[in-house]
Amino acid sequence: MKRRTWVLGLALVLLSVGTALGASMSVSWSSWIQLELQPLALGAFDSALSVGYSIGSWTASATALIDDGGLWNLFADIGGALGGFAIRSITDFDATAPALRASLSSVSTAIAGVRLYGLLMVDDVYAGQDADPWYGMGGTLGVIWEGSGLSIWGQAQFNMTDSLRYIYLYGLDWLMDHFVFDACGTWYKPSTYVDIQTGGCALHWSGLTAYAEFPICCADLLTAVRFSCAEGFEHVLVELLNVDLGLAWMNVEWVDLWYTVESKSANAVFGVSFADSLCITPYLALTGGGAGIDGIDLKALLFTCAWNGYTFKAGHLFDESGWQEYLNGTYYDYGWTWDGELTYLAPCKVPTGYDEFFGVEVEGDVCCGGDYGLSAYAWFDTGESTGIFDWVETRVMFRAAIAPHVDLRLGVSATVSGSDWVGLGVDLYW
Repeated sequence: MKRRTWVLGLALVLLSVGTALGASMSVSWSSWIQLELQPLALGAFDSALSVGYSIGSWTASATALIDDGGLWNLFADIGGALGGFAIRSITDFDATAPALRASLSSVSTAIAGVRLYGLLMVDDVYAGQDADPWYGMGGTLGVIWEGSGLSIWGQAQFNMTDSLRYIYLYGLDWLMDHFVFDACGTWYKPSTYVDIQTGGCALHWSGLTAYAEFPICCADLLTAVRFSCAEGFEHVLVELLNVDLGLAWMNVEWVDLWYTVESKSANAVFGVSFADSLCITPYLALTGGGAGIDGIDLKALLFTCAWNGYTFKAGHLFDESGWQEYLNGTYYDYGWTWDGELTYLAPCKVPTGYDEFFGVEVEGDVCCGGDYGLSAYAWFDTGESTGIFDWVETRVMFRAAIAPHVDLRLGVSATVSGSDWVGLGVDLYW
């Protein structure tokens, strides 16, 4: 009771101070309850409440996550500009302990066209191990210079993992956004895109990575080098990006040579799409190893067609054991999402064996200036299901704005095994 009174009092104080300072306030609340039908029981309950303030160039938000066990997580996000510096900090708390789970802060500035940034992270390396917290600290210093031709990225890590690849591909803001994020109802807190290496507060040097990129002929040439405290020289990467083959339906996303002290490997990733003419996207992967390429395998096939406000989809997964996107790369256990896309994120994948689907989606406008969306997907387990035509499940989801700032969500699932459910969700935002 005392804890709830204290939290309510703090919320009222923050609201009063924000109002006095002329801050703009935003609130969003999302809840979902799912009932199993055979037998009737609570299947799932999730709720997220987020409160945000904005004062000038500064924004701050706090989010509480609740499930059928009660409040289990809190995290705060604050950021803004201070002089010529952009500052942001995200702090995540385990509300069941309660204890600090992890924190990531960034600061960046630009000087004469060169962007400088730094990261500082604190993390409980024993989280999830039923042990007392043991915190570690790590830091990163980086530089980015993007010219009309040559562009350079550099990063030094201090008891921290190498995150330059993500910053090169998506940017520093994306990395911060994906420190704590929701993927298909499962929260990654924190994600593995950035992490410390060991416990303790010693900021020892752990690695150095540098990229250089410039256009050449019909492609972009990327050169990368990596050193670490543990291994010394690790690798050199020479990569051709976005190779134009002169074909509307095929391009080479990248071709690279990867050199280490003891080995060399060649890789390539093709972008193949007949979507402009046949609405078909094949997913291909090279086979072989080292510097040898044996062939190309068809791993999955996706059909997508948009017509008159409707989107029709169909897909088949030929390789259910997963594959490497490129030779000697990371193995990913790919599968379909519930809306018919490929993913390797476990919370977003349909159950194992759901290798084929047919679906339809429709969107439109409703009253109150909102919109609605309806999707229906039938799933099949080819050769394994006892259902007709190998059918295993049909799932229908509906979402519509029913009033200003209010969305209603409905869902229903019917399966061959009888584990059916219905769901109801509400989203409020103002």
